Amino acid sequence: MPQMGERGQEAGQCTIMVSSDVRKRFAHYQLTQKMTTGHEPTNAVVVRRAVLHVKKHDLFDALREALRHRRQPVQEEDSDPDGLFGEVPARRTARGSVKDSRQQSFRPSSRELAVIDALASAYTFLNRSDFLNSALDAFLPPLPESARRRGTGQA
Repeated sequence: MPQMGERGQEAGQCTIMVSSDVRKRFAHYQLTQKMTTGHEPTNAVVVRRAVLHVKKHDLFDALREALRHRRQPVQEEDSDPDGLFGEVPARRTARGSVKDSRQQSFRPSSRELAVIDALASAYTFLNRSDFLNSALDAFLPPLPESARRRGTGQA
């Protein structure tokens, strides 16, 4: 197994919260990769690929804006086409974490974790989970229709 990061860096367990949809797509991506290449990427490799994808395509601002809109969806009565109130500040609209969230663990090297945290901080994500959930959401392909039906308990 190739070592990620510098020599001597040990991988440590890390757990983040991701949406149920991202969690299902994560598992489906691993299965698809195993069927295609014969090798299933580890959880850490999938997370690493997602972060590299976001960096390569400079998606940080778009991900942060999408996250803001998911947390604070705009309603019709919020329409302010004349800009009377200016830009809407980020407000906490719901208590607690996302209702459909699931845990996702991975084993990053200490360097990988430091890079992830530095990117999350530099691009003003509230926490590591918000950043990685957004990165994974942007990276992972959508589930095929058959997998979506199985994921909802329908055969």
